[in-house]
Amino acid sequence: MTLNKHIKAGFILLILAMNSLFSQVLAASTAPIYPTNQNLYDQYPWSLLYYYGITGSDPVGRIVFKAQFHRWPEHIQSVELAYTLNKNNVIRRFFSPIVGVVQIALDTTVRTGSNEPTIYELDPYIGFRWANFPWNNYLTMSFEAGEGISYATSVPAIESHDNDNTKRLLNFMMLEATFAAPKYPRLQLVVRIHHRSGAYGLYHAGNTGSNDIGLGIRYLFD
Repeated sequence: MTLNKHIKAGFILLILAMNSLFSQVLAASTAPIYPTNQNLYDQYPWSLLYYYGITGSDPVGRIVFKAQFHRWPEHIQSVELAYTLNKNNVIRRFFSPIVGVVQIALDTTVRTGSNEPTIYELDPYIGFRWANFPWNNYLTMSFEAGEGISYATSVPAIESHDNDNTKRLLNFMMLEATFAAPKYPRLQLVVRIHHRSGAYGLYHAGNTGSNDIGLGIRYLFD
């Protein structure tokens, strides 16, 4: 092979190498870089959740603080749409900096039990989320507490068990933790407690309530 051919071959290899390097740089520069803290919820304020939970007969305090749970023959399935309030929203500004993210959500739930008809439930609530944790670059997490109201088309059997003073409209509360890979923080595994109760007489119902604990999948979008 002549010197001229060597030069041409080397020049072609150089062009191919530069083209490959340019393609990698371009791909890296155009790949989305997601925040892993509360800014994630500002960048993608909408979210959709599917949740499956099983009903327990224990009070919520016993479930949370003593990790006790006894199964009741009922389960729930929920679909929820939530929206993160803007940083300039008066409600979010009121709770800042104690709470980083404030959301409003509409939870729709179907209850199915062996000793009751299918029950439909509507749970609008406001959520307070903490998402700034030092380990988020390794495991992206958040914690949220929600408070609202819950309307059921019929009183669940667990709530009327040993209680004659029941209501279809009760207080709603939820507690959840989310987990996601830092490269894909928009897709989250959700662990949640779904709670209905008379709120110590606020809803003029007796010592009634229901608790469900389970898993869900949430996706964030804008």
